[in-house]
Amino acid sequence: MDQFIFEDGSGNLSNGQGDSVAVLAMDVDNEQYPLNGITNFCEYLDLKPPEKPVKKSKAKISEEVITTASVEQAGNNKKSYRSYKSEDKTKFFFLVYEKQLSVRAACKTIKIPASTGQNCSKKGVESLERGEDLPQTKDIGTVGRPAKLSQDHKEYLISIVDEKPDLVLEEMVEQMNSQFMDLEIGKSALHKFLTEKCQITLKRAHLYSIERNNHTKIEERYNWVKKWQETDMDFESNCVFIDEAAFHINMKRNYAWSSKGEWAIVKIPKTRAKTTTIIGAISSIVIINNKVKLPKVTAPSKKRKATIGFVQTQTDVMDQFEVFKGHYLIMDNAPIHKNQDIQLYIEGRGYKCVYLPPYSPELNPIEQFWSVVKSKLKRVALLDEETLSSRISDACNQVMIQDLKGFCRYSASKWD
Repeated sequence: MDQFIFEDGSGNLSNGQGDSVAVLAMDVDNEQYPLNGITNFCEYLDLKPPEKPVKKSKAKISEEVITTASVEQAGNNKKSYRSYKSEDKTKFFFLVYEKQLSVRAACKTIKIPASTGQNCSKKGVESLERGEDLPQTKDIGTVGRPAKLSQDHKEYLISIVDEKPDLVLEEMVEQMNSQFMDLEIGKSALHKFLTEKCQITLKRAHLYSIERNNHTKIEERYNWVKKWQETDMDFESNCVFIDEAAFHINMKRNYAWSSKGEWAIVKIPKTRAKTTTIIGAISSIVIINNKVKLPKVTAPSKKRKATIGFVQTQTDVMDQFEVFKGHYLIMDNAPIHKNQDIQLYIEGRGYKCVYLPPYSPELNPIEQFWSVVKSKLKRVALLDEETLSSRISDACNQVMIQDLKGFCRYSASKWD
């Protein structure tokens, strides 16, 4: 349970219930639980790349174009309009009402502006309400054989993919042919229908634990969000996110080039590389403190002491900058984090300790940060004069502030 510590002005400390408490003094043996620096607040601000220029929105660009055009055409009130043949209107209504395309898709098909299509569609609806007929569409026929797959097939395909996303095409064909007695379809036709009509494509799978989406875990996430929405906690203004990530020298990209029809093979050493653990802390405006945990001890209790040592240095850094005053320190609910000593120490230093609900990586922006750092690390092979730590440091310092803001916005959007 989260609690806050208050001082009465005379040096006496108490919790929210008025009970006297004492702040735990962290005394960590840095030789037994070593942490080497990767990057920090000042180093990151010195080495980060320049921010990308802010792109103008389409609305802003359109406004500027209209303004420029108005200046150039001042005094000329004549407007030019494109006239459309009855065949164009007939085809438009055929696509919208017979083919069930959206107005935007129909406009794109026959190459007319979306605004014109919206206006035409509105007039068509008004004609129907008056009992008038739409332009005849019977003479607009489809080219080639009639389609085998209909809306019923589309709905069934979407349902089986939602239920089991890792189906292969052979399984889909088998299920379709058994569900619809008069249907005979091959893999190629089904694949085309999947991608073009159902808007379903094959992608790299992201594996989630079964526990993640059971009723209990969903309820825990809901209650967590509801609780913290009632506070002033804001991912984009007053939060610091802490987590660990594992790296090794044999990390490779998940995609590679090869000749058509051949496997993309990337050779890796036979022996498993030693894993290096990085503990990091970021906010929406800066990388605050990243350190490498040297693989000296592995017992859970000793791992916890290494985390305590990092929290101590982390709060020391934050104390130097007024911008972090009273911030929330957010961590996942790993056992090495959920230690009462860590929580009491954080709150005794004037910060607030928050633990995320189980199986909720999307709520922690630093997860996306580590993903970007790893992708940068995988792009180029390690040079002889480089070390893994130096490469990780370079990758961290290449992340831009606008990326950090984007990570926080994404996680905040998952509250809804």
